[in-house]
Amino acid sequence: MDLQIIEHHPQRVLDALRRGEFDGLEIVGEADEKEFFERLFREKLVDALAATMPTAREKEDVPRWFILTANLSLKLHQENSFLGFERVIRCGGLLSALPPELAHKRLDPDTKALLLSCQGFNDKNTYARNTPCDQDTLRKALKDVPAPTWMDWYNGAVQQTFQRYGFFDPAGVFVGDGSYLFVPDNEAYEGSCVMWFDEHNHPVEYEKLNAIERKKAHRERCYKLVTLLHLRGTQPCYVYAAVAVVSGKDHELPVLDRLIEQFVAAVGRGVMKKLLLDRGFLDGERISHWKRDLGIDVIIPIKKNMDLWTDAWSLAATEPWKEQPVVPLVPPPPPPQRPEALVRREAKRQSTLAQRKAQAPAPATARSLASVRACAIKGFTSWSSASVPIHVALFREAYSDGSEEAWSLLTTGELGDGFSVRQDYHRRTDIEERHRQLKCFYDLTDFRSRSFNAMAAQVVMILLTYTLRQWQLWQMLREQEASRTPDTMRLRLALRREYIVIYHQHAYTQMPLVSFSRELLQLGEEARRKALGKIQQLEQSMLEPVDLWRPP
Repeated sequence: MDLQIIEHHPQRVLDALRRGEFDGLEIVGEADEKEFFERLFREKLVDALAATMPTAREKEDVPRWFILTANLSLKLHQENSFLGFERVIRCGGLLSALPPELAHKRLDPDTKALLLSCQGFNDKNTYARNTPCDQDTLRKALKDVPAPTWMDWYNGAVQQTFQRYGFFDPAGVFVGDGSYLFVPDNEAYEGSCVMWFDEHNHPVEYEKLNAIERKKAHRERCYKLVTLLHLRGTQPCYVYAAVAVVSGKDHELPVLDRLIEQFVAAVGRGVMKKLLLDRGFLDGERISHWKRDLGIDVIIPIKKNMDLWTDAWSLAATEPWKEQPVVPLVPPPPPPQRPEALVRREAKRQSTLAQRKAQAPAPATARSLASVRACAIKGFTSWSSASVPIHVALFREAYSDGSEEAWSLLTTGELGDGFSVRQDYHRRTDIEERHRQLKCFYDLTDFRSRSFNAMAAQVVMILLTYTLRQWQLWQMLREQEASRTPDTMRLRLALRREYIVIYHQHAYTQMPLVSFSRELLQLGEEARRKALGKIQQLEQSMLEPVDLWRPP
């Protein structure tokens, strides 16, 4: 084996660069789409997922691993139309992560335009290809598989793969929730239904609304999305652990129950330890089943019309209460000294805002949380539908305007003083933010097909792409980036740090792109001439096409 060792000698290489001498250049970044796919290939995660991915093809001209990666690339670019496949391939990083004999990019020697040269996966190609496979191949690969098969694959085999790769942390905190997916009012959307919603997009019965409420109601054709979300870490990254797309009129409780059963059957007991739900999932029998048979502790609010609420607050009159001080918000640091022109401009802007505020109606008085008191009561048995011990935490929250709110949580797990349960439950809103991101930034409901198979496949691919991107983030120790929107996330991943790696005589150094540009501009005449000649040689090597191998 011809092994060459290249050592890190920054000053030696920098001195050579300033003389116009170097052997090679390479642009590297901390992360981008190319790194995303290279990591998937390197860790063999693509192979593991593709091995179980469903297909309707008896003969697979295009391998499943490429069908999968092509769909991941589309979703990374928030592209749900397969007609955008060539554009995504051209501007994305997938081809850069593939072997050059399969596909590569090069510059046209005359026009300097970026050209795509792709081999494809069979010997049926008469003309040169711009993409490794046709967009219609990708479309049919998803549409021809039944919708339940796509969801069963994600809820079963995909979760088993996630478990082998350490996607689930020991804390085992999960959130279950349902959300509505609105589509155009077209009966051709398979399995959809029409419902009435209020101004907050909550379902309502139109016949029971008064005249004012009817003016605010709107009619929508919809589906219902039910998901299980794993909160991984203290500054959580997010793993979608199960998904179901059903008619909007289906109740989410039995759907969630089925997802929990599927998840535990796929990965075993002990992975999901704590489940956070909203009060719409209150059901004593199912909560007891999850605790007794699956080992899952549930945290869920109590409805005020329940006998359990009345009993708990009656007992609380004789039980001790504990108070938790509320830490005031730290004011932001003062801004740095700004130029006088900006100070005058800001003063004028503030004056205009003050005039508009004076003309506007008085807003509601802002309030802040002043104190929280909790009362923990263990061992409730008065809920007849529950066959396991129930613990209840009652809370009184006082606000700065003198108002007070009372609410309560029940749990089948450790109660403590009640404050830890309250803190856990406040994490439930994370899934609502994920719903917002998927709908607003990942175009979850931008269905280009009215086929339910295609819609289910699209939802599955978006959730898979989102989860794999989260995996990339925690692999790179960037948990704090996980909650960002995709555009902000991509900007930080792709452009946060780009370096030029410079090689010279078995040594290398690296520097930021802007520093490299400065070094080039500061070169002397002789050194600049030598550097220009070397860069022209490197550019010419990019213009040479790669001889593509074709099967005999």
